[in-house]
Amino acid sequence: MRSPSAPAAAGRHVRRTFLTLNAVPLGIGVVLSCSTALTAVQVYGRLTLGVVWGLVQLAVFLGSVWWYEDRSTRLAEPRRSSSPASARQEPGAVTR
Repeated sequence: MRSPSAPAAAGRHVRRTFLTLNAVPLGIGVVLSCSTALTAVQVYGRLTLGVVWGLVQLAVFLGSVWWYEDRSTRLAEPRRSSSPASARQEPGAVTR
């Protein structure tokens, strides 16, 4: 049996982390939605636990989408050389 390549394994790790990060708040939201008395608990003024949880879930989702896109892009792009010689080289110049 062949071992998976590093980029494929890293891609699976990124997807798994993204799904886990979003599944936990979704699961808690489903449990909270089963109890209207619990979601109606006032947190601050007219702000209820249900509304706060919805905002937290939205923030986690948007943050994880940004993180997932950033990681996926980094995994898909070839690494650039960070040596000083390659940084000084003119675009289109021929190296020997």
